[in-house]
Amino acid sequence: TQSTGSSGINAEYGGYLVGGSSAPSVARGAVQTKLAVAAGAVVGGPFTSEAVNISYRDSGMFGLSVSAANGAELGDVLKSSIGVIRGVGQGVTDEELQGAKNRLKLSVLNERSSVSGVLNSTATEALAGGAARSAGDVCAAIDALTAEDVVAVAKKVATSQPVLVTYGSAEDMPIQRELI
Repeated sequence: TQSTGSSGINAEYGGYLVGGSSAPSVARGAVQTKLAVAAGAVVGGPFTSEAVNISYRDSGMFGLSVSAANGAELGDVLKSSIGVIRGVGQGVTDEELQGAKNRLKLSVLNERSSVSGVLNSTATEALAGGAARSAGDVCAAIDALTAEDVVAVAKKVATSQPVLVTYGSAEDMPIQRELI
């Protein structure tokens, strides 16, 4: 799904709202994200489900990356994950909103905690928004996000025509019309 302009940070935030960041930080225990809980309820074997966001200056892409050890369960993981995104489109609680903001800000600060991270994030910010911003500016933009911003992005994602891509056997991949 494409996102434009300032929607890039909203889409990234939406990924954190469902708990699907590509690199969650966990000191102890397991990551219990909305995506993992939803998929875990419908499959019996190992799986992954995470949100993916790629922002550009004037467009971007938000999606899901899913896998299942048992290929026959892949459709169930994908359908449950899409259901989570659609659920965000119905609204979010203040607690969910603040938790997602905190996780995204932690990610921004962790990313910029090394020289290579600062260089990478500066280049990414420049490509996505036209100018590099400090970690403080990015965190302020995250704090300014509202539930309405996130719901609007989630609705756009949930109502967009999905594109399915597979790596490996496509035998158990659901067809598009089964997901809508």
